[in-house]
Amino acid sequence: MRIAAIQQDHNPGKVEENRAKAVAYAKQAVAGHADIILFHEELLIGYHKDMKKLAETLHGETTQAFQQVLKGTDAKIIYGLTEREGDKYYISAPVVTESGVIANYRKTHLYWKAQGTLRDEAAQFTAGDALTVFEHKGHKIGILLCYDGDFPEMFRTYARLGCSVVLWLNNRTSRGHRDCCTQAAHHNSLIVATTCNCGLDESGIICEGLSNIVNYDGKLLGELSMSEGIVWADVDPAQALETRKSMPTYVGLRPELYTI
Repeated sequence: MRIAAIQQDHNPGKVEENRAKAVAYAKQAVAGHADIILFHEELLIGYHKDMKKLAETLHGETTQAFQQVLKGTDAKIIYGLTEREGDKYYISAPVVTESGVIANYRKTHLYWKAQGTLRDEAAQFTAGDALTVFEHKGHKIGILLCYDGDFPEMFRTYARLGCSVVLWLNNRTSRGHRDCCTQAAHHNSLIVATTCNCGLDESGIICEGLSNIVNYDGKLLGELSMSEGIVWADVDPAQALETRKSMPTYVGLRPELYTI
């Protein structure tokens, strides 16, 4: 499986510019024979005062643009969408194929410790209520959005659901491999592809990005700092599952002890 993790500037509120750049990167990834093409959380809008005005529906213009890029391929694009459904808003990550959306993860853990700012997610969005697993060529893949990944239980649960790969979309100053290489990837024998924005955020803070791909043994396969671009990696999901069978921190689990 070839993964292309794309790092773009934040550009809050500049929907058209962000979409056009993302489509160009998606075309580059398709040309490079990527199976999985991953963008960052809230790719189009970021955190912006006009979020509700700029939000799109699940099957809106951006999803349709990505469908066109994927014509004639079996690749999949996963991107960060500020989703509008009726009068509700979600931080989402649709899985797009040439034929449309085959899955959609809605952020289950909304960041709350930012009261009075644009990043007070709990005050603006509705939380999702389920994990999302999709398949690519028989391999199960899970999705997380930023704050979700701060809970180790999320990675462990995806492993228990049979996932060999987890895609972690972020929108913050950085999310480097040190955030996931041991606890998330190695302890669960998971391949973890992580994206984050670079450039300036809505407060003018410089974002390093550090989008990266970490193998199931915790080793870094690629990382990008301070600039836009693509992190590439060829990974072996089947080997991740095989390794999990003898991973002490997974095989030794006693889930019956952990429920109060």
